[in-house]
Amino acid sequence: MFASSPFSGLLHHASLWLQAYALVLVMMGVGALLERRWPATLLQSRAGQRLNMAYAGLYLALVEAVKPLAAAASVAIVNALGGGMVVLVSRGWGALASFVIVLLTIDLLEYAFHRLQHTWPVLWKLHSLHHSAVDFNVTVTLRHHWSEALIRGCLLYPLVGVLFRVEPWIAGATSVVFMFGNYFAHLNLRVDLGRYVTWINNPQYHRLHHSTRAEHFDHNFTQLLPLWDHLFGTLWVPAKHEWPATGLDDGTQPHSLLGAISWPLGVHVGRALALEREPLALLDKETK
Repeated sequence: MFASSPFSGLLHHASLWLQAYALVLVMMGVGALLERRWPATLLQSRAGQRLNMAYAGLYLALVEAVKPLAAAASVAIVNALGGGMVVLVSRGWGALASFVIVLLTIDLLEYAFHRLQHTWPVLWKLHSLHHSAVDFNVTVTLRHHWSEALIRGCLLYPLVGVLFRVEPWIAGATSVVFMFGNYFAHLNLRVDLGRYVTWINNPQYHRLHHSTRAEHFDHNFTQLLPLWDHLFGTLWVPAKHEWPATGLDDGTQPHSLLGAISWPLGVHVGRALALEREPLALLDKETK
């Protein structure tokens, strides 16, 4: 009876959170060592990094808390739409092909969702927390509003289940690739990939997506492969010495855990309305 008690379930989720946060600390620690050796920018705020690391722990706890809801919603959606339209092979070379298919599908869905986050005001209010980081470094990786994980779990990932019937280990393998890719892309690391800079998402390529410069807005949305930016016209190829400042164009950012949690409740428009403000500014000048 004790094994199925609410307390036992709470301990289970606490254990999962602890394991996840330990992994986060390891990834951020390794990233910090790389950033210290080959930094893209110097003199970043230590207080900001500590806030990001503390928020990462809280973020993971909230994500763990909503996992049952997201899982239930995902199963309901897959069952309602008739999941597993295509059965993917899980053995031999066929498993490798299945891995590539799932990887490309998730990456395309992530790209599409990311563009929606910059288009729909409600989603932007959530996503702008991530973009509000003035200092671009590995600690920004999990600086997302927790509700975004719930939205993905309920709407984005079930589409993969509707499309494919695939062994869990293949889906798990793709999640590992995305995890490492996500941390890598957010490093404050001056790495020169030369002609390969648009082959995979990397610190310079993704830094332009976080740029405060208007010409960089609405470019480089990809999660892993810049292929999608190229196909859908959102590619910005970074110049060799192009390492711009990052953050929202109005400089707004949270300075506490409470500020980060309540971020969507404030008025934080930032870069999303930058293009709307320019015509208004021109009109204002003409009327004076």
